[in-house]
Amino acid sequence: MIVLALDLSKRSTGWAVWGPGMSKPAHGRWVLGSEYTSRGGTFAKLHQNLLDLQRIARFDLIGFEAPIAPMQLQGATNIDTLRVLSGLAAHVESYAFARGCKVTEINVASWRKDFIGSAIVNEANADARRKRKATGKGSATDKLKALCIERCRSFGWRPETNDDADALGILDYLLAREGVQTPWREAEVLVPVLGGAA
Repeated sequence: MIVLALDLSKRSTGWAVWGPGMSKPAHGRWVLGSEYTSRGGTFAKLHQNLLDLQRIARFDLIGFEAPIAPMQLQGATNIDTLRVLSGLAAHVESYAFARGCKVTEINVASWRKDFIGSAIVNEANADARRKRKATGKGSATDKLKALCIERCRSFGWRPETNDDADALGILDYLLAREGVQTPWREAEVLVPVLGGAA
């Protein structure tokens, strides 16, 4: 089984793919559009990138991070962003159906707790809540993205952005959920603890 994981975004969609025989995942990011690109143009670019990657990787399972729910709107996220993210997710599902791939939506909290560590994620969220209570502002997103990059590097991967790091985290979670043994998890005893803790 060859698996593709996606962290969907108009400006920077992270992707990661792995299959049997690969020592580590292939990964990167796609720019699907700018502020001037229509939603239709963004979806068409995603479709073309999926086609191009499938010609090389022949993936048969796609996992993607679930779009933000409307009640979670905060910061720079607006209703247009939600429409784009929901449209990208719908397009992935449609593409998978048309190509005969299995597809699954992954909750961000689930994969992060599995990949980074439940206690670390809970601590980062608690710190953000304390900061929000004291200052009116505070989010754990930046810290969690940095921890995801750190975790990737501990496995010997070199993500260029937090988007392909997130895709790698989603991939690792999805493979574990499918019961697939991977070379990096088999050697996990040698992986350092996140955050430099002993």
